[in-house]
Amino acid sequence: MKRLLPFLLFCLLLTGCSLPGKTPEYSQTHFLMDTVCTIRSDSKSAILAGFSMAREVQDATDFYDENSTVSAFNRADAGVPVPLDSHTYTIVATALKVSEASGGAFDITVAPAKALWDFAEGALPPEKSAVAEVLPRIGWEKLLLDTETQTLTKREKGVAIDLGGCAKGYAADMAKNAMIEAGAAWGVLDFGGNVVVFGKNPARKDGGWEIGIQAPNQPAGTYARTVPIEDAGTVVTSGTYQRRFSYNGTLFHHILDPKTGFPAETESQSATVTGNSALYADCLSTACLILGREKGTALADRFYTTVFFTD
Repeated sequence: MKRLLPFLLFCLLLTGCSLPGKTPEYSQTHFLMDTVCTIRSDSKSAILAGFSMAREVQDATDFYDENSTVSAFNRADAGVPVPLDSHTYTIVATALKVSEASGGAFDITVAPAKALWDFAEGALPPEKSAVAEVLPRIGWEKLLLDTETQTLTKREKGVAIDLGGCAKGYAADMAKNAMIEAGAAWGVLDFGGNVVVFGKNPARKDGGWEIGIQAPNQPAGTYARTVPIEDAGTVVTSGTYQRRFSYNGTLFHHILDPKTGFPAETESQSATVTGNSALYADCLSTACLILGREKGTALADRFYTTVFFTD
């Protein structure tokens, strides 16, 4: 995944309003973890606390930052245990659970294949020979996670991890917790399609929340369906319709199948997972999309989540 223009890193929007008889509402937007992240809440200080936590997660998991824990692991030699910070450990432990349960449909070791792809407009697909060359370095079984020492070891040379498919969900979970600790009564966190809510919705008398699922290939705000979620719930969508390019009449999207190193052949254009953990939902939405409706639904059920597919 390529970085966007540097000036986007400073994208910031802060607004506040107070209507008669209603509590104030504040909103702030930053560009973090290669996506636009927005938090809405009744508390400015809680929003700041949420973004502070999100940056902490970004610093630990950034694939492109040489000082991150992920980069330290990717530089390490095979057989050398690498200490993980608490954030990276939690993400990796969860990712490996979903990898095993999904038969590798979700796999953080797909990094060597991802490095070959650029999904910007006008991009070209990599040579098949280049993809075939890195496939032997991909496979979640090539990782050894020690739960006692909280270290991660690559079993083979050349193995690398990329947490871009799950760090945003975890960051949203942690930002939500930080906001609650900071005294926020309610909040809505949208981290690039990873939506987390808590508290009572101030815009509805019943305090309930309802999140719209974007209709693929339609203007923003056009929803395929809406999903009601409970307090402290999450909705995460993975789709093939956002980052993609065409070449010689073939459409290439950014959801790679770890088994082939190429864009997955999917039955649906998106998979949306709802549950209580954005981290799990982030991992599962990708796995479910690759697995398809029948196997994806069975996988979501194993983790007590619900998946919705959109054509």
